[in-house]
Parts: sequence; C-alpha cells; structure tokens
Amino acid sequence: MKANKTMRSLLSGLRLDRSLVPALMAIADNGFVTHDGCHMLRSLSARTNATRSTLGDCTGYECFVNSLHIEDYEAEQPLAQAVLFAIQVFRVWNLSGLTTYLTAIVSADEFSVVAKFHAKRPGEHWLSDNIEGYEDPVLSVDSDEDIISLSAKPH
Repeated sequence: MKANKTMRSLLSGLRLDRSLVPALMAIADNGFVTHDGCHMLRSLSARTNATRSTLGDCTGYECFVNSLHIEDYEAEQPLAQAVLFAIQVFRVWNLSGLTTYLTAIVSADEFSVVAKFHAKRPGEHWLSDNIEGYEDPVLSVDSDEDIISLSAKPH
C-alpha cells in the first residue's frame, strides 16, 4: 500500500467496524466484465460511451469507468465506506479467477471521496510514483494486500 502523509493521518483514526452500505455492496458483488482486455465493474460498465481508444491504455479506461464518488452512496463516513468497498471489490476480484492483481485508488478532498480500480499492468499506472506530491489525501493498494492491517484497525 502506498499512501501519502495526509491519507495516512486520516487512516490512522478510521473506524471500520461498520457494514458496507447495500448499494456499494451490490456494485461490488455484481462482479466484472472484460472487454478489449480491460476489466470493468459490471454495474458501472454501461454508464459510459467512452472507449479504450479514446482514453489511451487499459489503466486509463478502467479508472474512468471504475470510478465512484462514495459520498453519493454514504455521506456520513465516505472514507470508511471507500475502504470497505475496496475490500469487497477485492474479495470479488480474487474469487473471479483472474490472475492479475487489481489496484484500488482512493482519493479525498473537502467535497468528495473517490474510489477507482484498475488491473495492475507493467508500464501502466494511474498515480505518480511521487505519492507525497499529491496535496489531497491519496492511497493505492493492491488486491494481494490486507487493507485493514495496512491502514486502520477496527475499534
């Protein structure tokens, strides 16, 4: 897991002793579809007319399609919901039989918390290598990592 100092500070006090809201659980549990070598959350794949060719590589396409404003689903604890959502998406991904890792990116600002997902590919990435260069809180975690032990402890 990579997180900038601002995000690490937010994660240190995060409480994860709650349930994922049903709408986010449904999105995660609906699984993935694969098109042109790109993996999209099935529930989000029909909301756009964007194509891989208009967005460059698979990572860009996946991050565009697999992007959710968590506060649209849960306004009280959106960062906690984003982490719980990533955990559930990773469970579904890991059971899917796909052999690549999935990367979750969570970013926050004063108005929103956004979760994005993309398959981990050599030579493609969404975030800069300089994670501290981001002013807003940001983290990147892969599906083979334990988010809870790496970030927050349930209270």
